[in-house]
Amino acid sequence: MNENAKNDAMDVIDINYFISIIRKYIVLLLIGSILGGIASYFYTKYFIPERYRATATVIVNNVGADTQYFYTSEMNTSRSLAQLYTVVIKSDTVLKKVIDDLDLNMSYQQLMNSVQVTAIENTQVVEISVVSTNPDYALKITEKFVECSKIMIAEKFETGSVKDLNVASLVNNGAPISPDKRKNTIKGVLIGFVIITAIVFLREYLDTKIRTEADAVAALNVPLLGVVPMVDRKDFTNE
Repeated sequence: MNENAKNDAMDVIDINYFISIIRKYIVLLLIGSILGGIASYFYTKYFIPERYRATATVIVNNVGADTQYFYTSEMNTSRSLAQLYTVVIKSDTVLKKVIDDLDLNMSYQQLMNSVQVTAIENTQVVEISVVSTNPDYALKITEKFVECSKIMIAEKFETGSVKDLNVASLVNNGAPISPDKRKNTIKGVLIGFVIITAIVFLREYLDTKIRTEADAVAALNVPLLGVVPMVDRKDFTNE
């Protein structure tokens, strides 16, 4: 038998060995996977707060632009203003006004982390998005950001205007955007399976007891010449 054939034979033996262990502990592996999925589901449901997202979109126009006919330069100006307004909307002045008007028990940083302002690429549209554990808060804060940013822009700039494109509304039909119970449950099943599999293979690896002929051959690396059967003493008595 050449070297490649020997390697192929060893690979087959290893695969068969792993399959035999999986079969041996299949019930334990299934139980571990199910328990992992159940634990992940209940942890997600009762310990991870649900989060809701509200969004609103506004369109930025150049004041001097004709509302019916936009030239390239005017559109480019409006797009540049849209990029500028994404910074203005999250400024400390707007954050403070939102917190004061809604009497929020939040710091500037906490509010800043919950809001996302994005200028849609190659458009004059700016999207304002707020995530909160309370859907009403998410909606109210989004509306207030739109309102305060309009006031701020009107006071500080004379080169542009902001108009509502889509009023504030909850995404996902008002359902929470996270956590994903289904996804986390699947992760729990996989984690449970991996943990139990690791424990099983570790136990088999540390187990040095010789129970079968195959164990003896593997441990001593010698051929099997014969087997001495286990005999009951009663077989040799007249009783």
